[in-house]
Amino acid sequence: MKLIGIDYGRRRIGCAITDDSGMHVRGLPTIDRKKYPQTLLPILEIVARELPHAIVVGLPLGGDDEETLMSAEVRAFAEGLRKKTALPLYYIDESMSSREAASLLRFRKKKDRRNKEAVDRIAACIILENFLRETSPETLSLPAGEGE
Repeated sequence: MKLIGIDYGRRRIGCAITDDSGMHVRGLPTIDRKKYPQTLLPILEIVARELPHAIVVGLPLGGDDEETLMSAEVRAFAEGLRKKTALPLYYIDESMSSREAASLLRFRKKKDRRNKEAVDRIAACIILENFLRETSPETLSLPAGEGE
């Protein structure tokens, strides 16, 4: 099953996709929200090109796993995306994904370490990898006729 992962941010949106088997994750170009004020459009283009079976969105939760103002913003964005694509939507706690991504870049050249687009892209990969690790394929609901 092919999944698209999204790391939603107010400045940039990181995206990642799995292969058709749902086992390998690769990053996609980061969406700069200043360049694309209609942020759904570039994501809809990715969905049309990649044809994922479902969407996984990182959900920022507070210290005690409580919803935050940003959680509500992410849910509103994700729901708009779900309505436009009609794809199943899943959330996963994204706590620390951006920090983990920055940590992975720390051994790169200084220029690469400061590349915020790379951090967002890697954070989307981490969100997707965590979802795959924590979710069994049997629990995913797909539209009739899809999947195995």
